[in-house]
Amino acid sequence: MAKIELIKVAHNYAPDLSPDNYALSECDITWENGGRYAVLGPSGCGKTTMLNIMSGLVAPSQGKILFDGLDVTNLGTSERNIAQVFQFPVIYNTMTVAQNLAFPLVCRNYPKIEIDKKVKQVANALDLEPLLSMRATSLTADQKQLISLGRGLVRENVSAILMDEPLTVIDPDLKFKLRRRLKELNQLYNSTLIYVTHDQNEAMTFADKIIVMNHGVIVQIGTPIELFERPATTHVAHFIGSPAMNLFDANICSDFAVEIGDSKFTVKSNLAHIKTDYLQLGFRSEFVKLASQGDENSFEIDVSRVEDFGNYQLISGFFGKKVVKAK
Repeated sequence: MAKIELIKVAHNYAPDLSPDNYALSECDITWENGGRYAVLGPSGCGKTTMLNIMSGLVAPSQGKILFDGLDVTNLGTSERNIAQVFQFPVIYNTMTVAQNLAFPLVCRNYPKIEIDKKVKQVANALDLEPLLSMRATSLTADQKQLISLGRGLVRENVSAILMDEPLTVIDPDLKFKLRRRLKELNQLYNSTLIYVTHDQNEAMTFADKIIVMNHGVIVQIGTPIELFERPATTHVAHFIGSPAMNLFDANICSDFAVEIGDSKFTVKSNLAHIKTDYLQLGFRSEFVKLASQGDENSFEIDVSRVEDFGNYQLISGFFGKKVVKAK
């Protein structure tokens, strides 16, 4: 495995574009050896571009890439020793499942006894053992994606395993199981896993650290709890959590208090250093409680909807013209 560093890396697919329109804006980021990361953001935000720059499929417009301190910016994919799993399965239909899993090791002239051992190990981890002798052409889409995933996991000494939305075609129950398996494999082999997704639930349940992107820019890097409780931008506040964070325009009225309309709210953050009177107050629906009239930091809403999700109810209502959601 390797420590991967992107230093002032940026990329534009059209040379005449201004930096404001780059697919990936200039960034500095370090992926520690053995880490488990998720790159999270909406479609078109630059996630795959970043992944392909690391793997060598795309040469960055600027900056350099280091693997364990070695500059690999001008090296090809094979020289970087990267395993990459794509969104849609890439397998050899004329081969059996076992031959597909073994192919990366056969190409590198591994001993047959070691190949057999690794194939059985990965097949067991992905529940592919009953299919090993079957031709890949007869398999379902999710089974084919499992094979593609297995080919990325079968090599132990790769610099990193890069996964570009690898569970898109897999059913939800199996997705949960596979994310758990990937975490177990990460701990077992100390493999560096970088997982690209637009699904916040996948990112939050898989990664130790999440890189949130929007419009080609890294907007925040943090643990799941940091992103949930302390979002750095309104984009992160909306993108992380279901429902999105409640956000209100507010005015500072003292070092530890703000006003929204005629209502006053005390806060734990010291606002003395803020240069403007205007800010936004955000709070998660999970942290809202039903209160008696007159309680501190309480306010009345006109309830418009109550949705029952089984393990909780979601209340929606109006506070002025703004919608408030409370779990």
